[in-house]
Amino acid sequence: MIPFTFYDALAGDYQTPTKFALFGIPWDANSTHTHGCPRAAPYKLRELTSFLGRATELEQDITQFNICDFGDIKVLSSKPEQTRKNIIEFINEMLPWNICEPIPVMLGGDHYCTYPVIKALHSRRQEKQEPSFGVIVFDAHLDYYDKWLDEESDFHCTVTKRIADLPNMGVEKVIILGVRDMDIPEIEMAHHDNLKYIPAYKLQNYEQIAAELQKVLQQFQKIGLSEIYVSIDIDVLDGSNTPGTGYSIPGGLTYRQLWNALRFLASHFQIIGFDLVEVAPDLDLPTNLTQITAVKLITEFMGFIIEQTRLNE
Repeated sequence: MIPFTFYDALAGDYQTPTKFALFGIPWDANSTHTHGCPRAAPYKLRELTSFLGRATELEQDITQFNICDFGDIKVLSSKPEQTRKNIIEFINEMLPWNICEPIPVMLGGDHYCTYPVIKALHSRRQEKQEPSFGVIVFDAHLDYYDKWLDEESDFHCTVTKRIADLPNMGVEKVIILGVRDMDIPEIEMAHHDNLKYIPAYKLQNYEQIAAELQKVLQQFQKIGLSEIYVSIDIDVLDGSNTPGTGYSIPGGLTYRQLWNALRFLASHFQIIGFDLVEVAPDLDLPTNLTQITAVKLITEFMGFIIEQTRLNE
């Protein structure tokens, strides 16, 4: 087996049709520290890419995906405002927008890291008067608190609410899949705001997955959305398969169910960015199963996007 590693990712030719701009946000100051350390994940996920072969399940050579690893964004845990500013500046100024349309791929960090990334991408669209995009979140939780414990508005369990509250975003452009651990205040607010979410029990076989995702497709088509950002909280998978996360919940999706869902999304939407968050390496010993699963999902999803790009050429 010839291993692939993000450390050896190709700088590539920015004129090629699809390119992935990989970067890490080693930040978990917006989470509960007693539940693992997601800040270690960007480094460990890169390291564990060498554990896997260089081909996807569809027999694509990952080293030909034109991945460019931009390293990690500077995180100042005691200065959250500055860290958010660093993330937004990185998206706007470090990625090579002037010569191509990169697909940002973020390695978290806790789930709050998704918010400033989407905020930056959304603001770019607004400033350039370009069409908006939808957001698909795979998560065991709604993360729809307005304020955690009536105090924390910027926290890992408020991320979906913060995204939906962005100007000209709204709940109609956000859908959560795989939910199975909810609190009453979140449910009440989600119902009040008409937030769309699909419980995990409705995604138990391929037919159910296809049917529910077809509804997602129709909802977004009605409001003219053809592009999406996908956020994957690793706890959307069943806890028996992914012990290395801070809030592991039973009854989740299998790797194969999520694999099929991601392939469906890549074949029906243009993916403008994605992330994978909430992997806690310190909770994943001794097998590293959660981290290996995360790396597989990242590279397989890249493969689906490449596959669809070539079909559209």
